[in-house]
Amino acid sequence: MIGSKVLHYKIVEKLGEGGMGVVYLAEDTKLERKVAIKFLPQQISLNSEERERFKIEAKAAASLNHPTIATIHNIEEVDNQMFLVMEYIDGIELKEKIKNGNIETDEVIRIATQISEGLSAAHKKGIVHRDIKSSNIMITGDAKAKIMDFGLAKIRGGSELTKVGSTVGTIAYMSPEQARGEELDQQSDIWSFGVVLYEMLMNKLPFKGNYDQAIVYSILNEEPESVYSVKKDFPDNLVKIVKKLLEKEKTVRYQNMDEVIKDFNDALKNGKQPEKRDEAKSIIVLPFENISPDQDADYFGEGLAEELIVNLTRLKEIRVIPRTTAIKYKDTTKDAKLIGKEVEAGYVMTGSVRKFQENLRISVQLIDALNNTQLWAETYKGKLADVFDIQENVSKQIVEALKIELTPAQKKVLEKKKTVNAEAFDLCLRAKGFMYKMTKNDVNIAIELFQKAIEIDPDYAAAYAGMGEGYSHLFHSYERGNLKILDLAIETSLKAISMDSSLSEAYASLAQAYLHKESMEKALESGQKAIELDPNNFIGYWILGRIRYSTKNDNEAIELYEKVIKLNPEFYTAYSDIRMCYERLGNKDKLNETIQRSLKFYPEYLTRHPDDARAHVFYAMDLAVAKQLDKAKLEADKAIKLNPTDLLMIYNVACFYSVMNEKKMAIEAIRKAIDAGYKAYDWMERDVDLDNIRNEPEFIELMKGIKP
Repeated sequence: MIGSKVLHYKIVEKLGEGGMGVVYLAEDTKLERKVAIKFLPQQISLNSEERERFKIEAKAAASLNHPTIATIHNIEEVDNQMFLVMEYIDGIELKEKIKNGNIETDEVIRIATQISEGLSAAHKKGIVHRDIKSSNIMITGDAKAKIMDFGLAKIRGGSELTKVGSTVGTIAYMSPEQARGEELDQQSDIWSFGVVLYEMLMNKLPFKGNYDQAIVYSILNEEPESVYSVKKDFPDNLVKIVKKLLEKEKTVRYQNMDEVIKDFNDALKNGKQPEKRDEAKSIIVLPFENISPDQDADYFGEGLAEELIVNLTRLKEIRVIPRTTAIKYKDTTKDAKLIGKEVEAGYVMTGSVRKFQENLRISVQLIDALNNTQLWAETYKGKLADVFDIQENVSKQIVEALKIELTPAQKKVLEKKKTVNAEAFDLCLRAKGFMYKMTKNDVNIAIELFQKAIEIDPDYAAAYAGMGEGYSHLFHSYERGNLKILDLAIETSLKAISMDSSLSEAYASLAQAYLHKESMEKALESGQKAIELDPNNFIGYWILGRIRYSTKNDNEAIELYEKVIKLNPEFYTAYSDIRMCYERLGNKDKLNETIQRSLKFYPEYLTRHPDDARAHVFYAMDLAVAKQLDKAKLEADKAIKLNPTDLLMIYNVACFYSVMNEKKMAIEAIRKAIDAGYKAYDWMERDVDLDNIRNEPEFIELMKGIKP
């Protein structure tokens, strides 16, 4: 092709190639100028419907006349081959400029403003680009931005020749509505431009994943890493622009590019500011301090804080820090400003509870973490039965202080009461307090308390959900041979969902139970629903990770497990799961990183939870992989002494001996586990910790005996 002539265009060199064709530098011999010509893919050139669609869109793009938009000179056809003749831009892709090093903030604003002006001009003509990305933007030698490839644009209100649901565009830059396959308008370009701006500021993309669906999931459900987490000196107004461009809800996002241009102009005028705020409405609700005469009433303050977290999480406009993070700040001496910085929250809520018999006094305050100033404070006095009205009032006060406009449906969410019986509510809070201690005895006590709450209020859906969670945890950690407990987990979780389908925890416990039942489709469906209802539900992500692992999609599983650790760093099962994924992938570097991370985690965790036998044995396995064999044996001995007869512990010890390559002891432990009722054949088949004994005749015979 190089050196040949197509019509009156002499091909000089190849400039690039992408999904929409091959681009060459050419010389227009008639007008004696350099041009870029793009030869379109055969599926467009030879398909009459595609050709018609493209002609309409290209004509629309050719009508654009703006200094920051690459001009389309002509559409040509020769030998059933279509090509565009475009303005030749002598420069580099913005993507390459980003790769070459950090771009100064003022230059970021100048480039972004130029892109905004070009998009504004296109949108005013009813043209949507649909594929805005850094590789579609050129930076000329005199530092001017040029938007390329408007050939994918669609005329608003024109012929509908592109099917709704087609994935035109590049996944990492897609708007949520584009990822869902919905009809697109200028709002999609605004989002994609926000991704480009984030990329310029952070030198990386806001939404990433190891596979397409992981990226789509991140776009739809996750928030990007805060700009401030990497660069502390960015001006507040610039970060505000990024946040608003990347709002998942179209109604909250910028409505047009002129609004963006105005904010960029203000940013250039105002320059850097000494203070900044994460403009996403973000809040951490700390456990309420117990100032009751009864020091055992900690559960009530912690439970009230958790109830607020659950309620606020249902409002998509607020990013709520998970309970698992907030609980670490119980009894903290850190001020609100420092806490806000550590968790990237703009607001911190603290409170205290005094509970004596039926009398209740709750004091709360909301603090602006940026300035460490109190926005409002209130003290509520009353009887235990008044706690529901107090909760509702506090939630509404937070919403008002954060200047959030609620829809009628959201108002109903805040006003909804899980129960109107104060005694049942108190029992539920007590139950959760025991549940979080995680020992077998405490979980059993929690289940009993949930049962008492249900006896008082048979319509208490949250109590059924708590029971389901308790049974699921009991089976997972302590009672693997007791299928009756598994059935109870499913029964109580389904009962909760039938009463209140908005309970994320009920779907999570149901997913966990279905996982142990090897009902993968039901587990997947329930886990996804749990996350949809509560993006902070780490159990939901863990279930999805286990399902990915079971289908040997290890990279996908790792991504989900990392999300679990981010939401709950103390859920140590995920550390072990990640280790097994990297072992199966044969990625020694990542395996070593994972081992080192867990070896830092366990000593601190076990200092606070010395009786957690399962943590001791997981720590022992990681030590064995790290070749710290003497320490590994000590930890395994501790685990066995703490819980010598538990079914799951026997199995975990078998895994430990296998990792240590002590084959006879491993096989004997497997035999004991099976005799005690451990029959998880499918899991044992894919458990890499057993690889050292997998080909041993005795192990093969044992597996035959439990094969379904």
